[in-house]
Amino acid sequence: MRSTLCGLLALTILWISPAPASSSYTYQDIHPAGWIESRAVSVNGFGDVAGFGTSVAGERGFLWSSGRFTELLPPGATSARASWVNGQGDVAGTAVINGQVHAFLYRAGAYLDPTPGWAFSEATQVGEDGAVTGTGALGAYISRNCVPQILAGFNVVTGANTSGQILGSSGGTARLFLPGSGYVSLSPPGSSSVVPRGLNESGLVAVSSLQANTEKGYIYSGGFYVFMTPTGWSSSNAMAVNNLSQVAGYGVSPAGRRSFVRSGASYEELSFPGWNATEAVSISDSGQVAGSGETGAGQTHAFIASPSSAAAVESAGTSPGGSGGGGCSMSAGGVRDPFTFSAAANLLVLLFPILPLLFARKRAK
Repeated sequence: MRSTLCGLLALTILWISPAPASSSYTYQDIHPAGWIESRAVSVNGFGDVAGFGTSVAGERGFLWSSGRFTELLPPGATSARASWVNGQGDVAGTAVINGQVHAFLYRAGAYLDPTPGWAFSEATQVGEDGAVTGTGALGAYISRNCVPQILAGFNVVTGANTSGQILGSSGGTARLFLPGSGYVSLSPPGSSSVVPRGLNESGLVAVSSLQANTEKGYIYSGGFYVFMTPTGWSSSNAMAVNNLSQVAGYGVSPAGRRSFVRSGASYEELSFPGWNATEAVSISDSGQVAGSGETGAGQTHAFIASPSSAAAVESAGTSPGGSGGGGCSMSAGGVRDPFTFSAAANLLVLLFPILPLLFARKRAK
């Protein structure tokens, strides 16, 4: 059974992706008034967006919620960037304080220090349990209740989920930690370098790789890599995967720099009307996508794109489960990610729309 399933999954990985459909999303420019430039980096299940940009006073982070902006700048900081917003509206980011970068957590109007006493640190993510991940003077870390735990197997931690899986990199190599198994190096065939991008609750990982000086995006699960480049595009970056296995990213299309959402095996191109380019970097479980792009006037603005179903999900009051801290017991050494039915199920969800075609082909032989 496993050999049959592996063969089927191998076929799906090599299957030529369909061209992206024209966009049915609605777009909103969420550029703070008076700012010079802005970039959105994370969107949660309620449509809250975290980002950063440059105002006349310097670089600032921001939280956009219910149409209102909150400028993020910890006390004593000269500049700041937000990196993530969780379902509770907590924002993780990095500020420059006394000439050194330092991680911060913005929660309910207050600024917390996830790495107290550290000479320097950066924050990459805040999970649904409030755990902050990143790197700093003492190494890669997960911080719970402002108590950091060092993760020696990484140089930087970029995400974690509530199953205890942890995503990051070490020595320029993307790595995934699996509780009870150890570390797995993530490297699609032919890659010279790999950047970890996103991890969902099911263990699907979005990565961007460099192959012959060309960017190529993939989704990884249980030893399999699924190609994330729409037909006709010359490059791609898989930036985020939500808990419904939808993938958001961007690349170079025949029309220029464009974004995409992949649901199953179908792509939908995101192109902000009147803008020259877009780069999607985050997708929530309601399907809302956040990123930045170049406006018709050549300025860099943050945006959020919403599918027609997003409003219904938000009104239901759901907050999709995001990534969080989880178990941090480490095992030394690299391992091969074991094949599991969970990993297979992830791939089936990711590729489901084309499976009937593959079975039909097999029956016809």
